[in-house]
Amino acid sequence: MSAKNRDNKNRWRNKTIAFRMSPEEAAELDSRIKLCGYGKRQDYIIESVLNQKIVAKGNPYMFVQFKNHLLMIKSKIENSHNLKDSEEIISCLNTMCEILKAFEERKD
Repeated sequence: MSAKNRDNKNRWRNKTIAFRMSPEEAAELDSRIKLCGYGKRQDYIIESVLNQKIVAKGNPYMFVQFKNHLLMIKSKIENSHNLKDSEEIISCLNTMCEILKAFEERKD
């Protein structure tokens, strides 16, 4: 059995995310990884996915998700005395703000 690998924030990464690519797309991905100086695909993909500019597509599903996230945040704030999960709440709020900013930019 292999040892548990932890990232630089001491989190255990045990969730697998997978997707399919064509051979041409995989070759381009590998090329970008090398050109950017990343040692592992995982590091490049995580950095790319989590730190890209968000392009929001307004639709009913998105608005339902906004509502659900806001209700979850409200519930956590109401039920918590010291907000132990504040990092999760702040991250969620930051993402929602980025999406709203993207809508403003699309209006212009």
